[in-house]
Amino acid sequence: MSAAPVPLISNHLLQLLNNTARQALLQHCDVVQLQFADILCQSNQTYQYLYFPLSGFISLVTKLDNHKPLELGIIGNEGMLGATLALNVSLAPMQAVVQGKGSAWRISLAKLQQCIRQCPQLKQVLQQYLFVQLGQLAQNVACAHFHELRPRLARWLLMSHDRAHSSSFYLTHQFLAGMLGARRSGVTVAAGMLQQQQIISYSRGMISILDRQALQGMACECYQAALDDYHRMLGEPAPDDSNAVSAS
Repeated sequence: MSAAPVPLISNHLLQLLNNTARQALLQHCDVVQLQFADILCQSNQTYQYLYFPLSGFISLVTKLDNHKPLELGIIGNEGMLGATLALNVSLAPMQAVVQGKGSAWRISLAKLQQCIRQCPQLKQVLQQYLFVQLGQLAQNVACAHFHELRPRLARWLLMSHDRAHSSSFYLTHQFLAGMLGARRSGVTVAAGMLQQQQIISYSRGMISILDRQALQGMACECYQAALDDYHRMLGEPAPDDSNAVSAS
């Protein structure tokens, strides 16, 4: 993980803060580059750093003995890693793995705790986001249990597309299978069908979204439900190029 220049993409939670609160928080932050498959925290261990993604995205995964990891949530520039600090809980409930490389504002545990104590608005925004996260976790569990693999894959690709800020992103079938809690062969078949229909293209781990409208039509209802929950509590994120976050 390394330092990175500040991109033009903003973090929506930070944009919800008034300017004074946002600048007070950002003076304690560094912009870092997140690399694919970086592990940012482990389940039931104390956070060292918290992250507000700008580009790229992070998976929240859980593990059971003798089973592959299962993704329960995904975080992009609509959210943050470590919202449980708003409840004064500094332990990570799940492992967090970088799923799409990009940049993020990073802040230490102690500094974010200090900012939360000093800024009631920050605490309120994080609590609202945590409420949304809990709803999305429940939705994801139901989705994994009741919905077939192809609609789940379509939903997952849409969620990744929303956060990648690019029509192309790198993911292997093995990683996809782990995130969806499915066999690699099943993911290969489902992705192959999407490619045959020219909805996506896939080559050497690089996935490109060719027809987003068709992908939305194929996704299960959980995709739109998650968007509706987020917008109900936190509004709709501003366009990437219109409202950049600045630390100056």
